[in-house]
Amino acid sequence: MIAKTNQLVSRRGAIFLLCVTTVAIASCSTDGRELRAPGAGQGESIEIVETTVDTTTAPQDTSLQTVFTVTGTWLDGGAIDSRHTCNGANISPSLEILNTPIDAESLAITLIDLAAPESPLWVMANINPDETSIQEGGIPADAIVGATKTGAKITAGYSGPCATGGEMREYLLVVYALDQMLEFEPDPKSLNDSRLLYEAIQASAFDSAETRFFAQTS
Repeated sequence: MIAKTNQLVSRRGAIFLLCVTTVAIASCSTDGRELRAPGAGQGESIEIVETTVDTTTAPQDTSLQTVFTVTGTWLDGGAIDSRHTCNGANISPSLEILNTPIDAESLAITLIDLAAPESPLWVMANINPDETSIQEGGIPADAIVGATKTGAKITAGYSGPCATGGEMREYLLVVYALDQMLEFEPDPKSLNDSRLLYEAIQASAFDSAETRFFAQTS
């Protein structure tokens, strides 16, 4: 009798424990909180993207590179002082030469009237390439000069602009970088030799710098 009572008690205890466990599970699943539905992309693996460093060399800025230039006592494209014309002192202007090419063996200078280019007004060659300044009325050491004509007069060296009748003319002054010294000694009274010197300068030049100006006579 006692054994049956114990079995009954044990069975009731098990049933009670099962009920308590069931209630606990039910209460956890019905506490009012709902699991949120997975969003788009959730559960997908994270993609690892490799990044690369651009090692391409940027193009070199050439805007600041040196440029072979010549400047006179006038603004480029402006009027020249009358002192340098046949109406004034007829003296050659001073010049500044910058950034002469390193391969130059010599420099040369020419001046022409664009309305009459066949008759140069100034032809000078075999100038030292280290020369950066040409003095007013000066001839650099060891330079050679061609003949020029002012009116009926032929002289060796510079002959300034000499427009007539109040007309305005444009003139072109060029400094040439030559690949050699010219082995030529022009006759200081020969306009033909001056033209030959002019042609030899152009034939030997590999670079040049220029400036233009205007002159007008009364």
